[in-house]
Amino acid sequence: MESTSSLSDIYKDICSKENVEPRDKITETLDEIENGHSVILTAPTGYGKTSITKALAVAAVQGNDNFDRVIHVLPYRSIVQDLTAKLRYSLAKIGLNQDLVGAQDMDFHDSPYFLLKANVTTLDTFVLNLFKLPVAEIDRGLNGLGTHFEVPRGAIYSSIVVFDEFHLFSEDGKPLTSAIASLKSLGSMGVPFIIATATMPDSVKSLIKESLIKEGVSLTEVNVIDSPVKRSIDIRFESDLPRIDTEKRTLIVFNTRTEAINAYRKLKGLGYSPLLIHSKFSSRDRVEKVNKIVNRNEQAKLVISTQVIEAGVDVSFDTLITEAAPLPNLIQRAGRVARYGGEGEVIIIPFMGKVYERSEVDQAVKLIEENNVIDHSLMQFYKVNVDVDPSLRTSLNMIDDVALYTSGATTELLEEVCSLTRDVSLVMGFPHGCTSPECAVPLTDQEAKDLINAGNMIVKNGQFMHPSQARLKSLKDCLPLQFLKLGIDGVVIESYDKEEGAII
Repeated sequence: MESTSSLSDIYKDICSKENVEPRDKITETLDEIENGHSVILTAPTGYGKTSITKALAVAAVQGNDNFDRVIHVLPYRSIVQDLTAKLRYSLAKIGLNQDLVGAQDMDFHDSPYFLLKANVTTLDTFVLNLFKLPVAEIDRGLNGLGTHFEVPRGAIYSSIVVFDEFHLFSEDGKPLTSAIASLKSLGSMGVPFIIATATMPDSVKSLIKESLIKEGVSLTEVNVIDSPVKRSIDIRFESDLPRIDTEKRTLIVFNTRTEAINAYRKLKGLGYSPLLIHSKFSSRDRVEKVNKIVNRNEQAKLVISTQVIEAGVDVSFDTLITEAAPLPNLIQRAGRVARYGGEGEVIIIPFMGKVYERSEVDQAVKLIEENNVIDHSLMQFYKVNVDVDPSLRTSLNMIDDVALYTSGATTELLEEVCSLTRDVSLVMGFPHGCTSPECAVPLTDQEAKDLINAGNMIVKNGQFMHPSQARLKSLKDCLPLQFLKLGIDGVVIESYDKEEGAII
């Protein structure tokens, strides 16, 4: 029996139960979906964009004419569990079965084929499932044994797909190429989708529109002009890390893990009690740290972080001290200041020359100095060139379009390019004494190779063994694929500290 409630009515009912004010542009977005349009929603950080997925999940459970399930696509594995827990809590709060929500990525397999009513996943997992290499059977696919790739593709075709934090898919050629190829595939099959972002450059929007016009996709833009959250942010520039005001809740963000760890050690030595978070913590320790950041009963007063704080962490600080970075990154970081309204301050310290292009950083600093604001309104002035990989895009389109292409074609493509999305965080690193995925930290292909070359053991089927026992090919080849083919869980890391993470 189909639900008689509209998507916007469901959304408003959820807002009422959670005692929050409905956002007009979220209501408009849901109305556009119901009218047969896909949507690019541009809204500032803290606007409540993830509440869209709550409403879509409830609608999927109740039944509606537009889709049978929702798939929420995130940029990082590290935030998949956070959103999954929020969705489960929301469903339980309104009397629905929270087991209808599941996480599916390279580490967690609650919904192997996206068959649950609400599925939370990452871009790499979504792309592999869409382009005929289901993650649930990836070892079979890579070893030429065949897969049931039609199952997750069928589930995707009867879904609505939410691409969250889309600006993070456009950091380099691979993720943007795979994301656009995915949109083209969804559009050609009439699958509705929502692209949610706070800081997507106009150049990326143009690429998306150009790729979808040919498919006849009805794509609507919904833009939040004036945020309902009233904030007053004081901005200033300092030549070095300033004195920390212990009366205020402070977030310090660096562009590299090394600088974050150095600052953590320095401030701890000066008698402060900072909490450090970056990409090289285990999922178990990261959850614990995020809880200390967001839990109102035991909130950490001083947090030191890298870019991982920019997405998926709903928290507010009084002061942000940040290393200069490209404009989208700075806007995301500043969105953690006075997030729910009020006054705050942002202090920008000099760029240290790593991770980002200096020209992009200089452009951001100049725009902030000239306008004395640091919010999404600056994106209209942000100019950046974005690139897609034409060869990868053509290959993905062919795999999608040609019915005779199966998982074997995707495997051949992977063997050529190693990853369809990112070249980072593809291998698990296990500290001594633990082989559970909860203990593992993400490693890049090169980090894992360096550890093996240094004589570190590998982990297979929960057991430690020397790499020579595992039939590895040359370490010049793509290590993540070799691990998947051989059933290797990961590599042992030398040093892990609960407070500082992996020292690699």
